[in-house]
Amino acid sequence: MRSHSAIKYSCEGDFIHLENTRAFVYEKGKGEPVVCFHGVPATSYLYRNVINELAKNGYRGISFDLLGMGLSDRPENFDYNWTNLGVWALEVIQKMNLGKFHVILHDIGGPIGCEVIAKVPEQIASVTILNTPLTNLEQFKKPFPMFLYEKKGIGELIVRTTNAFFFKQLMHSRGVHKKEKFGTEEARAYVNFLNGNDKGKAFLKIMRSFEATKEKEQLYINALNGLSIPKQIIWGVNDKALTLEKYGIPLKEMLGIDEIVQLPGYHFLQEDYSKEIVEHIVKMNR
Repeated sequence: MRSHSAIKYSCEGDFIHLENTRAFVYEKGKGEPVVCFHGVPATSYLYRNVINELAKNGYRGISFDLLGMGLSDRPENFDYNWTNLGVWALEVIQKMNLGKFHVILHDIGGPIGCEVIAKVPEQIASVTILNTPLTNLEQFKKPFPMFLYEKKGIGELIVRTTNAFFFKQLMHSRGVHKKEKFGTEEARAYVNFLNGNDKGKAFLKIMRSFEATKEKEQLYINALNGLSIPKQIIWGVNDKALTLEKYGIPLKEMLGIDEIVQLPGYHFLQEDYSKEIVEHIVKMNR
């Protein structure tokens, strides 16, 4: 069943045509652009409330579905690793002619966004990092149930049988803090965008193509440390997968950031604390 929320969201966005693919882009507002990078199993839909708040505060909020996710194209012959997704994301940004832009990084949108930052550091105006794996990559293990997507056959079965009820329960236990903000309608939208027009095949390729290596960690940390611009970390301290202790605090130390903004959320802070996230972006960039 199609989600009414997903249909409405789809109608409010637009497509950007690249050389061989299309990217679905959702944006609102005018002013300095803020590019919001999503991870898995989310899409740009995750940022819908953040983008509305950015627009209210005089920014141009932008998020696009990564290749293989949501409404963006899902080519069968693409290598969906972080490197290539970063190259593709930069193509989208260059097509939009943004000039300087702020970034929000979340989940594997952190590594993918850092691939972009490493290539165009002069275009980055500020960086806001939400729960994302940028440190301890060699020890990174996908949490339950995400590691199941790696397994051939099992991953396909989970995608095929996931419904809105199951997804809502999963989000309530591990994703969102304020359960009243995430109901069946929102869960149905996530499932719709996850399945897309290929029954989740490209998503599974993404899940099986993580580049969690020491070399990538060094690239990302060097890219961020090379920026003489405002940077901040906002962390959902109840995240059971990307914990503050293992991923937030080491990142703070590596980047020389004084304090982490700690919110009582789980992994998907954008669903619970869109207003607070944007308030901290506004404050950092005054």
